[in-house]
Amino acid sequence: MPVDIIGLRQERAKAYEGLTAILTATDGRAMTAEEQVQFDTAEAAVKDFDATIKNAERVQALRATTAVPSRTSVADDDRGSKPAATVPATPAAREEPGIDLARYTRAIVAAKGNLDQAATWAAAQFGESHPVVIDIQGAMQTNDMAGGGIFVPERLSNELIALLYPKTVIRRISRVVPLVGGTDTVPTVEKGINAYYIGEGEDITTDEPSFGALSFKEREIASLVPLSNKLLRLSRVGIDQYVRDMMLEGFAQAEDTAFLRGSGTGPSPKGLRYYIPAGQIFDATGGVAPTAAQVDADTRKMILALSTAEIPMVNVRWLMHDRVFLYLADLRDANGNLIYPSLNAPTPTFRGYPVERFHRIPTNLSDGSNADCTELYLGDFSFSMVADSYSVRIDASDTAAYKQGNTMVSAYSKNQTLIRGLAGHDYGVTRPKAFAMLNKVRWGA
Repeated sequence: MPVDIIGLRQERAKAYEGLTAILTATDGRAMTAEEQVQFDTAEAAVKDFDATIKNAERVQALRATTAVPSRTSVADDDRGSKPAATVPATPAAREEPGIDLARYTRAIVAAKGNLDQAATWAAAQFGESHPVVIDIQGAMQTNDMAGGGIFVPERLSNELIALLYPKTVIRRISRVVPLVGGTDTVPTVEKGINAYYIGEGEDITTDEPSFGALSFKEREIASLVPLSNKLLRLSRVGIDQYVRDMMLEGFAQAEDTAFLRGSGTGPSPKGLRYYIPAGQIFDATGGVAPTAAQVDADTRKMILALSTAEIPMVNVRWLMHDRVFLYLADLRDANGNLIYPSLNAPTPTFRGYPVERFHRIPTNLSDGSNADCTELYLGDFSFSMVADSYSVRIDASDTAAYKQGNTMVSAYSKNQTLIRGLAGHDYGVTRPKAFAMLNKVRWGA
């Protein structure tokens, strides 16, 4: 029976923890005779596991290099035996994207930011030649947990950013550009150059374009993941998936909220809501149950605003909360027929343009009398831009506190470690007139 290498690595990790616990308990003083015996015993156990694991890995490698194809017997026919058939090789299973990021994170956290110990922990868990071990070794002496977190290698950061796309709305439908050096300025065009037909001997009529500039500044975003210290020490792909998915969910929620309605006056980016010109923000009519005629009139204003501004309508999207979406999708005429049947299609559209169901749009806004209002957006998102630093850092604390609902929870009292992922980006709109908004929407409330 093959040796359980993963089980050996887990046992080795436990032995190593015992070794470091003895050293930590001394707090820099000389060991007592009893402590020295315990330390030597633990060290010997770790070395025994290292030797056993190394031998098992050598056997595993030899098994792979000396393997021969399996053969299946083929029934003989009247002319004699047929050549034996071979079984096709099965491709090695590929790791899920982002799993190595979670493993890198857990190694850093388990070692409390000490990269040398993190590399040892990762080698015990995943093998000395695992890419995560190589990533940590490459990061040595260039990172310091106390100096603002450990930088995640570029290949792992890129995996995380790529995984964000299906979990977000605004990032997914916008242009994404690199943000180099923490700041950048992007030229914008508010009005393009027109062309004219001319007759013989006539002067060429010119029209000056209107230019602007959009300044990007790296904004820091943090995603918090509380993890049980007991789970942290185990080597299970399910735990890696949990860490990855929780970091992604935290980033996605904060991103979409800020890119939509961030004020831009504090640490968060300025969101789409505050780029839209006042002349392209309209008040909804019809209260909680508008008629189809009222819906058509209100949304017609939005489409006309973009058309009048000569927006090319390349990547047009509606952004609507599910409350509004479901109301419109269920709206029927006097005969019971759906008025907007395209909203019930697998890829819903409204008035000819795709719809993004976006639950980050608030539904508790006020119109002065009611506190159940929301917003409806229409825009050409080819003019919506996310500037990304593609840089992720991680740090951790087992003494910090975090909010669970309205309650503060102590990681220390819960025997947890709080993992914090830090990333940098900014958001902007290169042509504000490419967007319109319907305000004070109570449809479906």
